[in-house]
Amino acid sequence: MSIPGELERARHLALAADETSAKELLLSLMPRIEEADRDDLMLEVLAQLDELYLVRTAYEGVREGIRRIRECLAVYASVLDGTAAPDVIDRTTMSTDAILHMTCRYGRRAQALEVGLLAALGDHEGAAAALVLLDGMASGEWSAPQFADLASEHAYLGTLARIQCAAALCEDDMHVKSIPLWRSVIEDVDTGSTGEDDDNLFVLGAVGYARFCIETGRLAEAEPWLQRAGARAQARGWDLPVSRTKLERATVCWARGDQLSTERLLMEAYPVIAEYARAHDVSRCWLYFGLTRMGAGALQAADESWEHAERHWRELGRPLHIHRILLQRSWIAIIRGRFQDAIDMVERARACLDESPRSSWVAYARLDDHLGTVWRSDALADLGFDGAGHADDDWAELEARYRASLGATHAEPGSPRFASAMDKLARAADLKVPAALAVDSVRYSITDAEARAQWAECISAPMLAGAFAVAWESENTELVGELIEYHSARGTFATAEAPGDVDWSRVTTAPAPISDLEELAQVASGPRIDTGPSLTRLGPLPPLAMDPTAGPVLGRYRRLALERYGQHVTTDESAWTTWP
Repeated sequence: MSIPGELERARHLALAADETSAKELLLSLMPRIEEADRDDLMLEVLAQLDELYLVRTAYEGVREGIRRIRECLAVYASVLDGTAAPDVIDRTTMSTDAILHMTCRYGRRAQALEVGLLAALGDHEGAAAALVLLDGMASGEWSAPQFADLASEHAYLGTLARIQCAAALCEDDMHVKSIPLWRSVIEDVDTGSTGEDDDNLFVLGAVGYARFCIETGRLAEAEPWLQRAGARAQARGWDLPVSRTKLERATVCWARGDQLSTERLLMEAYPVIAEYARAHDVSRCWLYFGLTRMGAGALQAADESWEHAERHWRELGRPLHIHRILLQRSWIAIIRGRFQDAIDMVERARACLDESPRSSWVAYARLDDHLGTVWRSDALADLGFDGAGHADDDWAELEARYRASLGATHAEPGSPRFASAMDKLARAADLKVPAALAVDSVRYSITDAEARAQWAECISAPMLAGAFAVAWESENTELVGELIEYHSARGTFATAEAPGDVDWSRVTTAPAPISDLEELAQVASGPRIDTGPSLTRLGPLPPLAMDPTAGPVLGRYRRLALERYGQHVTTDESAWTTWP
């Protein structure tokens, strides 16, 4: 087969996710291309290899490939402007038009690779700037009539780069900033075209957008995209994309509480995902395997599953995912009664957040809430909770106790163990209550009622429920009353929308922490707006006073929320009195 034919075959292999065969074929072509002295074909080999390296996270290889492409193009640019050495000009056999065409094509390819590399490395600002430059390559000298044959390839590169940027933003919980990109992607891929490149873009875009929808609570919107992506991939015989759609469908089933369907889809997807060695997707499979096994009471199997997930994410060096799996694994330590091990895992998770430049105050608040859960669990063990494990239990004893637990406690008030439990519950309250108040304050910035309800259900409600639980279990009636007063007030009505509310409201439905919530919380913590008679939006509460002889409710916990997370839970208005 001719060299161009072999290059086309390598591209087919890459689209089918057979990167190993594609790489071997491309490397085998290099000696032939060097012998033929065809720089244009060598640039094609480098571009395809870089695409493979990017998929397989071999980022140093991508950097080297981009450098070599640009160095080669720079030599030809010097030939065109006459600044090259005479011997270089003498050896050049390509026409001016051919050089311009090659420079245009592979300049764009190198720029698209740079966008993908920067996005994969988490340099989202750099990726956005590089994407602007890529888009600009469709204008000026690049759009001359003789380059019209490259228009479709440039459109392909632009859409692919947007998919990569949007997916990378979601990986770092920056769902808000990915929305404009996803809007562009779904418009570009849903054109009805059925070429191989078109199908590849559609599958990548549809799966990525569906995952975004799942992570932001739009389950019904995700399913049609997954079905269509799976059908296209199946028609092409692309096994890996088919399995990736099954993995995302499994996450939908888990979100809906359908454990059996989750397990079935995972069992169908995992063998192919493991065969193609996609470490991130392999880790996600193990995460959900662990969840389904824990739901069935198989604690040892769940712990082993999460251990596999953690190992793969550590190999990839993804601190946000490592921190989440550490928190997940700490549940096993809690159930086993090994509370110090659980605390150690939480602190290691905190170190991962510290390491990540994309960590948010919301992530730290949820981490503190979980640490409070560890202390609460330790306190319940002191109270004789019948589901608490013993550190020396084997797995069979632990799982039997876990399944048989009725949730009962038995401890004599006034006993040493009771006193120890009260101390631990107080410590848990100091962690859980400020975190819950800070996160709940965000809902006042959400103008859309459905999105506000989703935020409350996925984020605020579980954390507030935990705060109520530790207050009740610690027999702190004053704190229970103040939480009831705070929760009953619900909020105020403001008469105008705060700047920036409308564009940000719908994205707050995400069940994962979002780093952009600092901007939402700034609106939530500001003073109530009063510019007219109509009541148009929910607003934050002023301080509440329920006792004429005491200060506002939850004052100490509100100060802790401000100190730890920078969140003003109430406005700076005068306190409202809650008595007649």
